[in-house]
Amino acid sequence: MLTRPPFPRSEHGTHPRRSASVADEWDESVPGRSGFVSVQLRRTGAATAVVSTIGLVLINATGIAHSETTAQHQPGRTGSTLAASASGASAGQSGTVQVVSTAGADDLSGPIDTEVSDDQRRMAELLEAKDLVATRVAAVALAQRDAAAAAEAERVAAARWVRPIEARVTQGFGGSNHHIGVDFGAPHGTTIHAAHRGTIIYAGWETGYGNFVQIMHENNVVTSYGHMSRIDVRVGQEVDTGEQIGLEGNTGKSTGPHLHFEVRLNGQYGTKVDPLAWLAGHGVTY
Repeated sequence: MLTRPPFPRSEHGTHPRRSASVADEWDESVPGRSGFVSVQLRRTGAATAVVSTIGLVLINATGIAHSETTAQHQPGRTGSTLAASASGASAGQSGTVQVVSTAGADDLSGPIDTEVSDDQRRMAELLEAKDLVATRVAAVALAQRDAAAAAEAERVAAARWVRPIEARVTQGFGGSNHHIGVDFGAPHGTTIHAAHRGTIIYAGWETGYGNFVQIMHENNVVTSYGHMSRIDVRVGQEVDTGEQIGLEGNTGKSTGPHLHFEVRLNGQYGTKVDPLAWLAGHGVTY
């Protein structure tokens, strides 16, 4: 019984071997290419050989076999190729060859369509410009809305007047004694409010009025508050409509705790008008 020596392997995948003392004969194995494998085998006895190129060749044979198989590369196809070749030319010859190629590649390429590329760039620029315009339009609309809201708030604030004190009327304007204001009687220390927003132009003691405060409003209208027990504001201070300016009292020429309230037109020393009528004309009633 003959012992088969191991197959030598060259650096490039070929397996040349000749031995006069061994019945088997290995002629050649040609390294495969991507998608192309050519194998020629002629031998006797029973053997199994594996040759690896870019694909995989498996050969099984029994008896005496002489097989040739070729897997040709088909242009335009990539991936795996499986081919099989069976029986030899004479009786007693049998064999199976499987070729599996796992290499995959493609050479899909071509010139870039510059016209399409330019169209895409112009479209992107157009969309960007459109978004910018939409953003600016939205910003303008928002600013206009805010301005309109601010204008409306200002209109409401300019028109708003409130009661200077929560109290009952104890003496009206005019009459036999030519009263120049209106008196509101309330418990000592009741809170006094600015009837309208404005600037404090006087805060201190005044003969007859005791602790006295005057506020300048829009259109040179002035309101006056007398007989206060405490003053909570100073000259030059800005006050809002309804803001506390002091407490009701009994200072100056007074017969009891009350607020003396006046409305003057055309400035601090202007014409005195009926405060109740003025307040009613601005939506405030007692």
